[in-house]
Amino acid sequence: MIEVRGSTQLSFLFPANWQTAYCYYQEIEKIVLFLPHIRLLGANGGSVFRLAYETTELGAYHIRIICDVEAIFDRENRLLAFLPAEYPPVIPDEAGFRSATTRGYYQSQSYFFAEGQYTRIEYHLKLQADLPTPRALRPLPTAVLNKISHNITHWRIQQIARGFIENSIAAFQQEHNPMQ
Repeated sequence: MIEVRGSTQLSFLFPANWQTAYCYYQEIEKIVLFLPHIRLLGANGGSVFRLAYETTELGAYHIRIICDVEAIFDRENRLLAFLPAEYPPVIPDEAGFRSATTRGYYQSQSYFFAEGQYTRIEYHLKLQADLPTPRALRPLPTAVLNKISHNITHWRIQQIARGFIENSIAAFQQEHNPMQ
């Protein structure tokens, strides 16, 4: 198994008051589109969602991590969160020659703070999984694979978080100022 572990914490200013920002980020099906390498696989019609982290690493290895999450809307504490959950169907581990699929755990929290006409959002993102080793990588020592995975995951988590921030702000500005 290859350890996939990554997290980041970023703070950013959103161009609206906190109530508007909070409502905007509650549109789960829409905001998931702003997350690079993450896509929505399904929803139960309520607060439970199945997400997939998918990427091709080192130009050859297709990685897929399926994560069930429950959306938490805590307006009183100005918190929006995706917390890990486990719902059926079970996600079996699969390892191909240059591919791997497993269940993982995705977590994010966004805290909203009024900053005049803007909102400061403290954004926390975490992804973890134990990935079955693709057959092409099995000759490599586990320690080497985990070091490579750590470096890639750190970079990808930063890419996802920064992409999410940039994409969500750009879409909001486009919706509210379409002439720009």
